[in-house]
Order: sequence, then C-alpha cells, then structure tokens
Amino acid sequence: MGLIVKKLRVAGDKGERRLEVLFDTGASASFIRQEAVERIATTLKLPSPEAYTLGDGVGKLRVRETAVLYVYIDGVRISDNFIVAPRLSDSVIIGANTLQKWRVKLDLENEEIIINKRMARMLLA
Repeated sequence: MGLIVKKLRVAGDKGERRLEVLFDTGASASFIRQEAVERIATTLKLPSPEAYTLGDGVGKLRVRETAVLYVYIDGVRISDNFIVAPRLSDSVIIGANTLQKWRVKLDLENEEIIINKRMARMLLA
C-alpha cells in the first residue's frame, strides 16, 4: 500500500478549498469528509446506503452520499465521484479507482505524484 499526503485545491459546484489529500493505493474508492464537502459541493443521495471495510479489516464505514469533485495536481484537473463519509481520518482520500482512471502514479520514495498531462488532456477533450 502506498500513501502520500499533499495540500491541494479541491473544487465542486459551490466553490473550492485547499485541503490535505491522502493518495492511498490501498483504498478502492475516493472519499471526502462530510464537513469538508459541505462548503464546496452539492451532495447526492446514493440509491441505497453502502458499507466499506476500513483498513483494519474489521471496522465498517457506512455512507449515504456522493459528490463530484475536481482535484488539481500540478496544474492538471482530475475529477471523480467521491464518497461522502461522516467520519474519516483525512479530509480527502484519493483511492485506486481514481488513480487508475487518470493513470496517476505515486513515487513513494520521493513523495511525488506523477500525472501524465497528455493523458489528462485526452480525457478532458
């Protein structure tokens, strides 16, 4: 599992904020803490509640909402649906699904995020 934390610009339909973003290859989905999303994005109710197993393999995180967010990395905007979590250790977690979708790589040794700017242009076009 790889973990990198960066303070980045996160935007939604209501506004934007600079938030600490955890890049976590061990998380399947991307998440945002409920208090963090309230001022920047409209949340949508999920068709039914979902449960995610926490990293300890025992605890469960029950969620009922999602939000579309943009995260800016080195001038490149990536977007995805983020699960809104009422209790979350980090403000924002970008998980494996988002990393794969945007072909983002993590250089754990140097704590760098590598994003293919050409790929991002093609997906946004």
